[in-house]
Amino acid sequence: FCSLLAAAGVVLGQYLSIKIGNSIRIGFGNLPVIMAGCMFGPLAGASVGIVSDIIGAISFYGIGSVNPIITLAMAVEGILAGLIGRKLTATSLVAADFSAHIVGAAVIKSIGLWIWYRTPALQIWLRVGSTLIEAVIESVLLVALFCSNTVVIKNVRKLSQ
Repeated sequence: FCSLLAAAGVVLGQYLSIKIGNSIRIGFGNLPVIMAGCMFGPLAGASVGIVSDIIGAISFYGIGSVNPIITLAMAVEGILAGLIGRKLTATSLVAADFSAHIVGAAVIKSIGLWIWYRTPALQIWLRVGSTLIEAVIESVLLVALFCSNTVVIKNVRKLSQ
């Protein structure tokens, strides 16, 4: 299941996202990473984040395009989601999603873009804004998926045990 989430992360993050310049990408590539963390724990979330980032970077930009700081950010997103969102309640899912986006996407990825590519500060701030918008949308999706459907919750709890 985690490999399917990693594949979904590649598709959502690289192929079904809107790219604005070199540093702003609007998409939902973080969603499968956060889902893996919430459903299966921090190690699974980190693994899905690492695999989806490396495969996505290589498949879309080439073998030398992996930015280790951004890969670290994806792992941190999965770890935070796994630590905070394990209860699969609306509150824990929203907290997991926002913490993963703020720490992983807004802070660590932005630092990675600045260090690795010398991305200008204006683009970094625009990226932070788009990341927060993504967090709101993903939180709604996570709550709708996990909290409104008892069949999904029951099966996810079985899978994660």
